[in-house]
Amino acid sequence: MRLDVLLVGVGGQGILTSAAILARAAMNSGINVLTAETHGMAQRGGSVEVHVRFGDVKSPLIPYGSADVMVALEPVEALRYTHYCSEKTVAIVNTKPIIPLSVSRGDAEYPSLDTISEKLSYLKSVHFINATELAEEAGSPQATNVVVLGALSKITSLNYDAVEKALIETLPPKLHEVNLKALKAGYDALKA
Repeated sequence: MRLDVLLVGVGGQGILTSAAILARAAMNSGINVLTAETHGMAQRGGSVEVHVRFGDVKSPLIPYGSADVMVALEPVEALRYTHYCSEKTVAIVNTKPIIPLSVSRGDAEYPSLDTISEKLSYLKSVHFINATELAEEAGSPQATNVVVLGALSKITSLNYDAVEKALIETLPPKLHEVNLKALKAGYDALKA
């Protein structure tokens, strides 16, 4: 198995936790995994990217144009990181925006989902999913990151049971019920 997954979003969305769950799932399955993370200027609200590379890889960083999958927890962040994508990349994009201060002040405009979809149209496929709404239905909007992990396990060779087990091992017990529902909701939301 060889798979390069780029997780992107803003600080506070649980991207680092998502990467930890994926890495643990790989390790539990006997798959080599390397991760690398970068944070934006702010702990909350700054741009965050995490590279998760599965299989026979030597570097934790995904080369430009080489991501197999990009998972964006915020729609505009998908546009910010397209330099890692190619026509072979599959994207999972949460449709719920986090409006930046520049847009709130009126200094910039937030692009529509149609505009974002058009700019991503060169990718192999783009799966827009309202992961935040599905997480709320599961019991907590903080489980948005786990919803996209469920979707990711549906469209890749990542084993759902391994991701589920890693989630249980990574998160505290009080968060298991909501997050297991969120994982299943994300899996069920996408067609393979």
